[in-house]
Amino acid sequence: MKTTFLNKKTNWAIIATFVSALMIFISCSSDSEDQLPAPPTNECEGSTASLANDIIPIIQQNCAVAGCHVSGTGRANLSTKENIISFASQIRTNTQAGVMPPSTSGKSLSDAEKN
Repeated sequence: MKTTFLNKKTNWAIIATFVSALMIFISCSSDSEDQLPAPPTNECEGSTASLANDIIPIIQQNCAVAGCHVSGTGRANLSTKENIISFASQIRTNTQAGVMPPSTSGKSLSDAEKN
C-alpha cells in the first residue's frame, strides 16, 4: 500500500515538474528588445479624472452591486476605495477588454467611462 502511494506521489511530482518546465519554456520569448512593441503611452497624464468623483461612482453603479463585486461573493470586493486602488490594474484590463461588466449583467460602459 505504501509503495502505491509513493508511486502516485512521485508520478504527480514528475507531472508537476514537467508542466512547470513547459510553462516556463512557453513563456520565454526569443524576441530581442528592439523587436518588442513600444510601451503604451500613459493615457492618464494630464487627465482631470478623479477617483472619488469619476471612478468610484462608475464602479458603484456597474460593479459593486448586489451579486457582483461586493463582500461575500467570492469575487474581488470593489465596495471599498482601498480595494478599488488595489485592483486598479485588473479593473482597467478587464474593462478595456470588454470582459467586465459581463454582457449577462445588463450593464455596459461607454468608451469615456472605460478611459
